[in-house]
Amino acid sequence: MVKRIIVDSSFPEETRVAFINGTNIEHFEVDTSSNKKQLKGNIYLAKIGRVEPSLQAAFVDFGGNKQGFLPFDEISSDYYKIPHSDKSSSKNEESDEMVEDFYSLNMKEKRGSKVPEFKRYRIQEVIKKNQIMLIQVVKDERGVKGAALTTFLSIAGKYCVLMPNKPLGIKISKKISNFHEQKKLKSIVSEYNLSKEMGLIIRTASKDCGEKGIKNDFDNVLEIWKTIKENTINSLAPSLIHEDSNIINKFIRDSYIEEYKEIIIQGRETYENAKKYIKRLIPNQEKKIKEYLNEKMSIMEYYELEDKITSIYDSKVKLKSGGYLVINPTEALTAIDINSGKSTRERNIEETALKTNLESVDEICKQIRIRNIAGLIVIDFIDMEVFKNRILVERRLQDSLKYDRAKCQISKISRFGLLEVSRQRIGPSLMETTMEDTLISGIKCTLRSIPSSVAKLFKKLEYLDIPKKVSEINVFLYKTLEKYILENSKSFIKRIEKKFKIKIKLIVDNNIAPPFFIIKTIEVNNKKKKTTVVFDDLPKTIDGEDNVEKNKLLKTVNKNKIKKEPIKKNLHFDIKKKTINKEKRSSSEMHSLVS
Repeated sequence: MVKRIIVDSSFPEETRVAFINGTNIEHFEVDTSSNKKQLKGNIYLAKIGRVEPSLQAAFVDFGGNKQGFLPFDEISSDYYKIPHSDKSSSKNEESDEMVEDFYSLNMKEKRGSKVPEFKRYRIQEVIKKNQIMLIQVVKDERGVKGAALTTFLSIAGKYCVLMPNKPLGIKISKKISNFHEQKKLKSIVSEYNLSKEMGLIIRTASKDCGEKGIKNDFDNVLEIWKTIKENTINSLAPSLIHEDSNIINKFIRDSYIEEYKEIIIQGRETYENAKKYIKRLIPNQEKKIKEYLNEKMSIMEYYELEDKITSIYDSKVKLKSGGYLVINPTEALTAIDINSGKSTRERNIEETALKTNLESVDEICKQIRIRNIAGLIVIDFIDMEVFKNRILVERRLQDSLKYDRAKCQISKISRFGLLEVSRQRIGPSLMETTMEDTLISGIKCTLRSIPSSVAKLFKKLEYLDIPKKVSEINVFLYKTLEKYILENSKSFIKRIEKKFKIKIKLIVDNNIAPPFFIIKTIEVNNKKKKTTVVFDDLPKTIDGEDNVEKNKLLKTVNKNKIKKEPIKKNLHFDIKKKTINKEKRSSSEMHSLVS
């Protein structure tokens, strides 16, 4: 099956990236314009807000929602404000209290160079309030916790990582285990003009790269560091100096682009930026960047991904055998419960339990990758009496997790049927990025964020099939969505009104919780108004029955009066003629909409 990267950046409120193999989603990322925007990797000129002696750390104002947390160990000695009395004292008198920076010590041992020695200071002695520092975010904000920061910067390229203030020398990724390959890469990089104060790590991706590609990447990261220094001189704290968290740049840089046939992007600005970035980073892959131009159908619907993306937000996941998973994230861990459901084809309970558990393992590994679930994951397997069957399930899980980019540790199945998985955090989860806690009718709920919900509404309005007789569209939505649109997106509403020559009216209905909404069209014939519900997506359970718990929050709609929008399957839109051919799309036709 053909591998592609599909990017939906048609609205600034939300950018979605799907890594697909055929029509199966292998990885999914979302970036929203909400206050949960990713910050990891960004470099800021920051100011010390306060020094906390009890924690031996500082709280730093870098322009985020909360002050960042900067441990003393993560502060470079270059920022120490050494007391005047210590500066004038001789080194011999304080030799018993000397500490040396770990990385400087390495360099001293390897190069025989002299390094500055420091007294074992406490943070309150050498770091002061309102002090200016150049910092980098190493962990994003989570809940009430601020971002974790460091002053030891790292600038990532495609094939190497530059550390401008860590004298590490040249290091090779541990995943490149071949001795001859390591020697070859070191000989290539040793010819570069790397300062003694810097460090350079050669990434795993460089294994199949030529000498020219690595040199271009090295020059690129050096140029970024030069730009960072220039921006720092001309900036006032707190301010953003270098943005590394851009979702498009990150997947181009960190993913193995060579294995994907094409990268198709909807959204002109994102397409142009991606093309410039890939041309600078890996010019031989530039031809893979293509723009999606279909005006009749969104890119995710065209590649039949919209329903699959929607299902990612569901807590229940169906299994082919008739069983299902229930995924419940909590503050401390993520609980996954396995149920056999309608799976009753096996001869006995033990065989049913084994088959359902084995099937669940593959689906669980897929779901934690797509949802980017990290931390402690507790899986409640169906009880199995035979010890051999437990071993089979554990081995299946180990084999499935081998293909996960994040590091995972697995425990054994306990006598209660529980198994724990610890998964490395490589980015915010889907829940953290697109969901938020809110109150609906006095009930605390976790719902889609406002920007994500608005983006969903805009996508529906953009491609809505509106009859010519319609003079007005009424959109029933929650009050926070209406407020956001009026404050930030009036231009979109005006554009749609002009495009279809209709009037769009936003009507607040607090019985409809985000991201759900109802669209009604109004036709006027002989001074009589005809109102038709053309779209509503009020939720259903996995079995198609009304969800009683959610319906406490959502408006009850008479389903008999709803005219469902026809599902457009196997339709190919010709952009030039703007006509619909009801023919099954061939592999060649699939690419006619991209340039």
